[in-house]
Amino acid sequence: MRDRIARLRQELEEVRRTRSLHRRARQRAALPVVALVGYTNAGKSTLFNKLTGASVLAASHVFATLDPTLRGIELPSGRRAVLSDTVGFISDLPTELIAAFHATLEEVAEADVILHVQDASQPDAAAQRADVLAVLDGMVRDGMLDAGWPGRTIDVLNKAGKLGGLGAVEARRGGVVVSALTGDGLDALRAAIDARLSEGMQTVGYDLPIANGAELAWLYQHGEVISRQDRDNAIHVTVRLLPLDRARFEHLRESRGRNEGSVPP
Repeated sequence: MRDRIARLRQELEEVRRTRSLHRRARQRAALPVVALVGYTNAGKSTLFNKLTGASVLAASHVFATLDPTLRGIELPSGRRAVLSDTVGFISDLPTELIAAFHATLEEVAEADVILHVQDASQPDAAAQRADVLAVLDGMVRDGMLDAGWPGRTIDVLNKAGKLGGLGAVEARRGGVVVSALTGDGLDALRAAIDARLSEGMQTVGYDLPIANGAELAWLYQHGEVISRQDRDNAIHVTVRLLPLDRARFEHLRESRGRNEGSVPP
């Protein structure tokens, strides 16, 4: 066991060194982040694979996923997001691993939406859920996670096939029932992610130069245009944007004088 813990600590340390690279890549992409959390063997990696078409190791043993893996997904609105698979939670985590374990969960702290994946077929599903919530609450006490994380969380009740299908599983309030193995319920899950992201969108108005059609096109691509009024020398647009997109757009508009006509890709 000591040898196993030593190997895990080395692997986790490598994850800590690479997470800054992941963060910079996300910032360049300027996409919302959706993080998967859940008890080990809840089916997170299988769900990740099905949503993204990736081939991440899906195994039933503890710490099967150490390095949080990032992939892009497209949502029903056409919005793109980054999906992050994280290490599986366990109860009674050895004290030697607690700090390193938390370090791998920085993806959760930065996530716009948290998917709490649960094995609905487990007799002790409630206890496993409580263990995951306890870890997240511990991250709040340690200053790693803001206290508002429950408002960004969607309960995902997985492995419905083991209980007879989606209709046989009663979702908790605000939850989504899925089978990651078959793909059943994933359309509803994508829609729920889309809706949760939209809840955080901000409504703002811009006056855009008529000659600068690139800015208008960018807003149509990245936001939800509510209204448009064409005037003599400008177009007034009212649009809903994610806070990250709004900040990015406004920053680049401010720097337009230095690089005329530049808009984000």
